[in-house]
Amino acid sequence: MKHRTIPAIGMNLHSRDSLRAEGFVAMAYEESMNAEPARLQPHYHDFFQVSLLRGPGRLMHDFREKNVDGLTLLFITPGQVHTVKPEADMRGTIISFTREFFDASSETGATLLLELPFYFATDTPPWLSLDPVRETEIPALFRELQSEADLARPDAPEVIRALLRILFIKSRRLHTAKTAAPQTVRATALVRSFQLAVEKHFLEWASLAPYARKLSVSVNHLNDVVSAATGRAAGEHIRLRRLLAAKRQLLHSELTVSEIGFKLGFKDPSYFSRFFRRYEKLTPAAFRARSREKYQQQTG
Repeated sequence: MKHRTIPAIGMNLHSRDSLRAEGFVAMAYEESMNAEPARLQPHYHDFFQVSLLRGPGRLMHDFREKNVDGLTLLFITPGQVHTVKPEADMRGTIISFTREFFDASSETGATLLLELPFYFATDTPPWLSLDPVRETEIPALFRELQSEADLARPDAPEVIRALLRILFIKSRRLHTAKTAAPQTVRATALVRSFQLAVEKHFLEWASLAPYARKLSVSVNHLNDVVSAATGRAAGEHIRLRRLLAAKRQLLHSELTVSEIGFKLGFKDPSYFSRFFRRYEKLTPAAFRARSREKYQQQTG
């Protein structure tokens, strides 16, 4: 049987042409799914998303799954395999945007996206349940964003960028209140800088020393702060990021197991296999077969 790999899907073609050309789309969830049903199957893309979903369904995100109900925020980073399996009455709004669109008016080149806990984080859940009675500001911002997208006035991109920044800052407040343990500002900044450095360098830096040098701290201090903040040794973050990359490649590429291992910095295929089995209790080949069978059943 020929295996189907996980597809990359672009921005929804049934949205406003002018804003989509700039890198922004806002659509009702049900409209987006009806227009392009392929989005109901596991896929990935090269832009960011933030969605507000209402009602029951099942989220699949980079090999994690969760049943949700009520009001849910969902954040998608480029490259993450994901889908939503809605029940009949799920509704919502999907916001898609590129980093270039979000940062178009930035004078420094720095981006708020890299400071947010729900993007570029392998150990933080990308979903957040909201209280529809108390947390009314988030739905109001989604309504404003949808209105700006629908009207598509000449100044809409600047208004949308401002609304997105407000949405993310308010979401970060909620995320911190709901999920984060108390930490000092300095420790929080160091952990986030380490996570972003791992995202950028995990293929080339397998040990802690180069990360510590980059962040101007000792290896022991880096490990102590990361371990205290996350409950996981700093080196484990690097290994888990390499594992996630391996799982993505096994699922949606046609590279051989040896080629994937080499691409991820494992010179010895047997060592790559041992590394993988340590975490998944399966060989890479068995994981590929099981995962593809599972997602083929979902797409069949």
